Amino acid sequence: MKSKDHPPVILLNMAVDVINGRENEVLISQYAQRVSDSGAVPMLMPSIERPEMMETLLDLADGVILIGGRDYDAREFGEEPHPEAGRNRLRPHCDIVFARLALARPIPILGICAGCQLLNIVTGGKLIQHLPNVDEHRFTTHTARVTADGYFARAVGAAPGSGLTVNSFHHQAVHPGALGRGIRVTAEAFDGSIEAVELEGSRMVLGVQFHPERMDELAPGFFNLLKEEAFRCRKGL
Repeated sequence: MKSKDHPPVILLNMAVDVINGRENEVLISQYAQRVSDSGAVPMLMPSIERPEMMETLLDLADGVILIGGRDYDAREFGEEPHPEAGRNRLRPHCDIVFARLALARPIPILGICAGCQLLNIVTGGKLIQHLPNVDEHRFTTHTARVTADGYFARAVGAAPGSGLTVNSFHHQAVHPGALGRGIRVTAEAFDGSIEAVELEGSRMVLGVQFHPERMDELAPGFFNLLKEEAFRCRKGL
């Protein structure tokens, strides 16, 4: 039985990569470090293909992070993969199932980069599979703008209309003409592409297209907010 006073537990999914010819679970340590820095406890979920085990781990969690990584299969949203899509993500179905199970729980969720895109996919939306100005979005920084009140605005401490600088490591994005059910846009990049989405409702379900865990100035706002919302939801506030 969970104590209502211990630090919130944040469950993070893991990627699968091939190293020296063998499949290995992979997690960039910055995710776990930022969770720890916030005062929450990181817990890792390997890419197990058994929903009942995912449910057991979710029973122990107060919040979820959907990490970044390689592209998801476009067939998950009814399209053939673009030639530039990275179709070498191993065991992507685990993330699809995990995200759906997490959304069914009354706990906060933070989706980062591919995790933001995953939120749109599992709510019935689609992605732009390859941005036309991809060179302006990969391995760089660019400006973005808060477009609506919500958890994103709270995390960055800025009102709608305010600008900020974010990092950028992606070539795909949430499709503005094919948003998932209940998904709304709360930040846009310099070119109008989507930088942040949120799910309508009383709890935090926030996806950001950039990587706040790699930005010292922005990381505390997102990870502290996730911890606070996890604690609030646990107490039923």
